[in-house]
Amino acid sequence: MLLLLLVLAQAGQGQVIDVGIYQNEPKIFVNAQGKPDGFFIELLERIAAEEGWSLNYLPCEWPVCLQQLEQGSIDLLPDVAYSEERARRFLFGREVVLSSWSVVYVRNDHDIPSLKELDGKSLAVVKGSIQFQAIREKLEQLDISPVFHEVNSFSDVFRLVKIGWVDAGLANIYFGRKYAGEYQLKKTSILVRPSLLSFAAASNQQPLLDAIDKHLAAYKADDQSVYYQLIERWFSPLAAEKHLPQWIKWVLVLGGLAGLLLAAVAILFHFLIKRKTAELSEKAARLEHLANHDPLTSLPNRKLFFDRLEQSLRRAAREGAMLAVLYIDLDQFKQINDSFGHAIGDEVLKEIAARLENGIRDEDTIARLGGDEFAVVMESLKEAENTLHCVQRLNAVFKQPVMVQDLHFVLSASIGISLFPQDGTDAHTLLRNADTAMFKAKEAGRGTFQFYVEDMTRYAVERARLEADLREALEGDGLEVHYQPQIGLEDGRIVGFEALARWRHPELGMLSPKQFIPLAEDSGLILPLGEWVLRTACRQMSQWHSEGIEVGVVAVNISARQLADYALLDVVKKVLRETGCRPEWLELELTESSIMTQTQQAVSVMSQLRELGVQLAIDDFGTGYSSLAYLRQLPIAKLKIDRSFIKHVAENVDDVAIVRAVTALGKTLNLKVVAEGVETREQEALLRAEGCDEVQGYYYSRALPAAEAKEFLRQQMDNA
Repeated sequence: MLLLLLVLAQAGQGQVIDVGIYQNEPKIFVNAQGKPDGFFIELLERIAAEEGWSLNYLPCEWPVCLQQLEQGSIDLLPDVAYSEERARRFLFGREVVLSSWSVVYVRNDHDIPSLKELDGKSLAVVKGSIQFQAIREKLEQLDISPVFHEVNSFSDVFRLVKIGWVDAGLANIYFGRKYAGEYQLKKTSILVRPSLLSFAAASNQQPLLDAIDKHLAAYKADDQSVYYQLIERWFSPLAAEKHLPQWIKWVLVLGGLAGLLLAAVAILFHFLIKRKTAELSEKAARLEHLANHDPLTSLPNRKLFFDRLEQSLRRAAREGAMLAVLYIDLDQFKQINDSFGHAIGDEVLKEIAARLENGIRDEDTIARLGGDEFAVVMESLKEAENTLHCVQRLNAVFKQPVMVQDLHFVLSASIGISLFPQDGTDAHTLLRNADTAMFKAKEAGRGTFQFYVEDMTRYAVERARLEADLREALEGDGLEVHYQPQIGLEDGRIVGFEALARWRHPELGMLSPKQFIPLAEDSGLILPLGEWVLRTACRQMSQWHSEGIEVGVVAVNISARQLADYALLDVVKKVLRETGCRPEWLELELTESSIMTQTQQAVSVMSQLRELGVQLAIDDFGTGYSSLAYLRQLPIAKLKIDRSFIKHVAENVDDVAIVRAVTALGKTLNLKVVAEGVETREQEALLRAEGCDEVQGYYYSRALPAAEAKEFLRQQMDNA
């Protein structure tokens, strides 16, 4: 009975969540009473109350918090800036809680006006923080070398600056707003790119993040929710008024009331002396302006833009002239609103709108379509190239930073261009096509422009259709695995097969991996596709061995997305167990570039796979930028020379030199060297002379369906 009561008591407490807490006021900290406090804490406790969780707070220093989260010693860590490196160590919520800019602070009697002035100076930063990483990368690009002092918290940063131990310190703007005055510090105009702040969780706590995301999404959708109440409470600039003396508050209140009273009397007097006809005329004009203009920038709004565009189209059609529509979208403007509030964002928009308006010709029309999106109509064009002069003028407005109060913002814009009549003959089509071109400009790297071409729409439609077909093929039986023999040069016998996916499209016929693997990568289908190929190849290996056919190994390609997925090791174990394939029959091929973009995780995952008994090879070797130091750490058995170096090896001395160097490197590291793409006897002879171990290519066989590969094996066994 006592045991039952104990179990029921524990069940009533709900799930216990271990939460890391560190000092980063006002977002998260332990207050003077030793209690957890701050914006993130109150938000989390509200969610916990609704979910029935019990929160167990574990104080830790920032670097230790991250390490404990990665190890699973704590379940949840609030206020973590997203980065790809961190995303490989633990999980992040989908919902961004805040966006945080960082600022360089100095003592009140000092000044550092620009990044260039940091050269040779000492700068305090929080060890392991996103802000430190961002400013270090920027300074390295500009060849500026300060002396970094790494500390554990923003409080330590401000303390070092205050006592003069360092020249400046880097802190996020939320902490700076609250404590810069207390430390007699001021902010400079040096801003570091924003970071997206979220809840982070241990790798086994995805359901916990899903629950938090659900609440955050609901809170954000309601502008009266606790989320916005907490933002107003913890981050409103008006919070500073709490520290004003009471008598000053009364003076301000009375002054405001007096001002309102005087304004009311003036307005009343104005209306009393104004003639009724003038009043009605002004009211009508004001309503007309509000109906057709953006209230923030006073530019034409979407309604007036379409009216003017349709008028321009009628004129252009009558005169046989060309017309251009430009769609302008500010890059990453949302982060300004998230970090500094809509009041600052509105001031930035007004300044940008004024600059854009001054950057167009008198006969052109510019409008604000909404948010940070603008559109321009250019008339009387003789040729498409005339639009480039306008684009250059519009891009020039972003060269100078936008200054709001004492903040400096450097922005850029992506511009899409459509032309009448070739890109459309009506207003909606031209604007839609300009919008499509603008997104192409963003894909090209932002801060640039793109002309619309019909292929953009066709490509987008075809790509969407092909993605749907690939998803259907994965769920059905539209995919196949073919097997290309790998030959040992010493005796000419088959040492294994490389498994290659093929897609038998109902309309397009047989498609090679080059035609659909990039699509699978972009759409996220590469994970289920990669697992399907792995399972199919392992099942085939087990079947061949059960029939007494010695195959050697089957090589399966692993993409960068699969290598970045922490579930890869579990997937391999599961497939081997379900198919009966032995680990030593399987070889996984990883590209050089995928390994080098995530070296630490790659080494860890590859080491565990090797301990499992799976063989590993680096594919396309020579096309990336491997560090030999890392190469020595990798638990690999083979290097595969990329086919681009084999294609002309018989007549190109540079390719011969590369093959010789890779072969020598492989021998030095005790690795087998495989050449792919072998198509001629001359290539085979040269590779044998250079000491290459294995080869594959059309000279021996194309990739074969399973039945033909089996027959290929049997023929070799019969000829043995």
